[in-house]
Amino acid sequence: MDFDGRLIFGPMEAHSSMMGASWVTIRDRAFAAAANSINDALNGRVSPDFARELFETALKSRRHIRLQLKQQR
Repeated sequence: MDFDGRLIFGPMEAHSSMMGASWVTIRDRAFAAAANSINDALNGRVSPDFARELFETALKSRRHIRLQLKQQR
């Protein structure tokens, strides 16, 4: 999956990307749900596919919020 021009493969990379600086100001419910599901996938409690779905939702939310912030400036 594409994250700011970078491909993400698997829960470990998704986790690393979510803990990066680009998410600092945008940590909403979608972020929390994705972060929890990625941790659960890394620990074998949920499938990586489930975590991917929530990560994709968090990416969409992040893009939407970033667009709103740009429009306010």
